[in-house]
Amino acid sequence: MFNLPNLLRSSWEPLARHKDIPDDLRPLLCETGSLTALLRLQCRILHVEVLSEQVLQLEGEVQAILGCDSALCREVVLYCDDIPVVYGQSWLPDSAVALGLNNIGTTPLGERLFDQQAWQRGAIEVATLDKKQLPSFFPVNETLNREFCHARRSVFTRQNSKVLVCEIFLNGVKV
Repeated sequence: MFNLPNLLRSSWEPLARHKDIPDDLRPLLCETGSLTALLRLQCRILHVEVLSEQVLQLEGEVQAILGCDSALCREVVLYCDDIPVVYGQSWLPDSAVALGLNNIGTTPLGERLFDQQAWQRGAIEVATLDKKQLPSFFPVNETLNREFCHARRSVFTRQNSKVLVCEIFLNGVKV
């Protein structure tokens, strides 16, 4: 498990203040609707590889954001035509699971969040990651010139439940 929110605790900043977003990533980082739907328009086959799903005790920032002591941490990689384009990590407390975010399997979480229109996205925050800081299992294409990957996170709210969704845009992603 790669603890993305805690790794980047001091690096997240509001989207409006993040000035150095590459032009080719701006539509993805700024997308307030379904990233899954946007990616589906770009490829013939979109599929999800589930890396991990486990209930974890929460600490620090994630605990403060979600307002609970434990949550299901789901880690996935989204592939467009067999190219890894997004690493996703979501934190789903029991209250979110009870509201229909259960048994997700290889379905993109975005499909569930946006199909159930009762979930509201909060502000988008972004961060820039040095590729060298990423775990070795990350499917990052070393042939591209960028030394950095961009990430975003936001909180989805429905009733008294919150879901934290973090995404790292891997090399190969394009719009």
